[in-house]
Amino acid sequence: MTVVFLPPIGNDAGSWESVSAAAGAVKHQFPGFGRPRAPSQPTMASLADEVAASYGPPLDLIGVSMGGMVGQHVALRHPEVVRSLLVACTGAATDPEVMRARAQAAEEGGMAAVLEETLARWFTARARAQRPEHPGVRYARRTLLALDPRCFADGWRALAGHDVRARLGELALPVTVLAGSADAASPLARAQELAGGVRNGRLVVIDGAPHMVHLECPERFSEAVRNHLRWVRELAPGGREGEAAESGRR
Repeated sequence: MTVVFLPPIGNDAGSWESVSAAAGAVKHQFPGFGRPRAPSQPTMASLADEVAASYGPPLDLIGVSMGGMVGQHVALRHPEVVRSLLVACTGAATDPEVMRARAQAAEEGGMAAVLEETLARWFTARARAQRPEHPGVRYARRTLLALDPRCFADGWRALAGHDVRARLGELALPVTVLAGSADAASPLARAQELAGGVRNGRLVVIDGAPHMVHLECPERFSEAVRNHLRWVRELAPGGREGEAAESGRR
């Protein structure tokens, strides 16, 4: 199997630097974030299709925020290649008007104009106030300021097309929905809706964690990833739960 990490909007492969569970995994980068801007406006479908075509199955997709949304589309569009999902700090749909407004703000004001508002959504006040600067906040600040605002806008416009609520029941693979209790950008209710809508989902809440859980709380995020992959192995044929299921059928 191939473990693929799918980052949030504005993040590149460097966002997983402190995540110990990412060792040996593939760190995908979306167009405009750590790689050149896409020649045309990306969509959730185009981003998902690229992920599915880029790596050998079966895939264990680990996605935060935008990465978690793309992961849902990969699993729905290409169920034959995805073994499991861990989606963190995300939901089954976005508010399109909010997404388009964020795109417009970046294009009109530049990254410096949207920086502090973005960091306030992404991190706890405690992390933002830390001196010397928290490593995750420092990474986000540096990376966002280096972004082409048009790439940031492309990402928000792609997210405006995310709504899989009517199709959640099609997802039969193991899905861990990870939420942070201090997530200002994606309230717990979104995670609960997602975990309850899929056929084999479980909700894991990290107390005090913000939207950028992998950047502010990399150790606890890493533990959640390892627990997810362990759970998936146990569900597989030959795993402990798989063996119990086979015994019950005999």
